[in-house]
Amino acid sequence: MKKTLLILLALSFSTLFAQQKYTEFKVGIHNPESANTGFWGGLTFGRAVDENIGVGLAVDFYRSSFTKETKVGEQDLQGNITEDEIEVSLEQSTTLVPVFFNIQYQGPMTRFLNLRITAGLGYEFLWSSYKNYYTQADKSRFYNGFGWHVGAGVAYELSRASDVFAQVTYHSGAPSRDRGETKAGLPTRKEVDMSGIGLRLGIRIYSFGF
Repeated sequence: MKKTLLILLALSFSTLFAQQKYTEFKVGIHNPESANTGFWGGLTFGRAVDENIGVGLAVDFYRSSFTKETKVGEQDLQGNITEDEIEVSLEQSTTLVPVFFNIQYQGPMTRFLNLRITAGLGYEFLWSSYKNYYTQADKSRFYNGFGWHVGAGVAYELSRASDVFAQVTYHSGAPSRDRGETKAGLPTRKEVDMSGIGLRLGIRIYSFGF
């Protein structure tokens, strides 16, 4: 029985990797619950299962930053130029790296457009740094946990070798750290809710990738 199962799995993987490969490059924005709206980019390395379905590995990157600045003075220079003196009191940044297994559907919707639906599940890593120049506080924190996303949009065929697409995505994830207990013995954790809606624009190139 085990031997038969292994043979079936081997045949499934060999069939999958015999299909057409593709790579997607995407950029956009993401608006999470517990962080600022930031840049979103990423790569997806995929294989076509059939005419409409593809599976792939998506490695994405989110980045947002915040700087608190105050104008504390100005000086008139020669040539009708005014130089401002800016004081920086706080710097903060957040970086998220999700690594997801994706399933995608792409099929005809109109003569020129294809419907595009994506779903993914995986693991994500979050780094948050904070520096307060007034108090000299300088901290970095690391979080991790499972996440998922779904998206829908349209794709336009540029040529036989490439498509461009636009997609609205909902990402769900709350990476956590420092699990402990309360005085009453109840379990606790600290987490950052990165769930939110985003927009992705990108290009898919066929017969390119792993």
